[in-house]
Amino acid sequence: MSNVSIVRADEADADEVTSVLSAGFHQDPVSGWLFPDEADRVRLHPAFFRPFVELTLAEGAIWTTPDRAAVALWLPVDVTAHGDEPDLRSLYEPTLGAYHAERIGAFDARSSANHPTHTNHQYLPFVAVRPERLGEGLGTALLTDRLDDLDRQGVPSYLEASNERSAKLYARLGYAHLDVTTDLPDGPTLYPMWRDPARSGALRS
Repeated sequence: MSNVSIVRADEADADEVTSVLSAGFHQDPVSGWLFPDEADRVRLHPAFFRPFVELTLAEGAIWTTPDRAAVALWLPVDVTAHGDEPDLRSLYEPTLGAYHAERIGAFDARSSANHPTHTNHQYLPFVAVRPERLGEGLGTALLTDRLDDLDRQGVPSYLEASNERSAKLYARLGYAHLDVTTDLPDGPTLYPMWRDPARSGALRS
């Protein structure tokens, strides 16, 4: 997929990025746990993703394809400030209601407990592709473009795979499982994964 162009999104793209995330994660097991009712998921997904989009535009970078069919959100993590993140339950309760905010808070607490704190890194909270564009390699193109850049900079990265299928994709891109999992109550398991920067050319060797 070397012929896929990658561009950086800006504030004008916020609505479209939110739309891609909302559609791309509709069938995701974590979204299904956060919003068990499918109608609620359709209705509330945009309000769930929009704060992440705004935060990443302000503090990180969102990379996308020129037609905005796929997006990847990257945030820099300064481990000296770890623990200063906002309380997501309180953040979301006014817009999503107490029930969903409680579930988001439970997920956030478990996820944050597993987030590495030993060195600064880039964090990939979300990468999504519009459902009708799956299978074209757009997500992989977004990731390899950014990972090549992180390799040149010597910067490690972290993510949580929300299912075993995506974990296998990330493993092919150089990510390794940590010795923990993020287990949601009566829900899915997420797989924390870490990637040290590869030597030049090693990513696809």
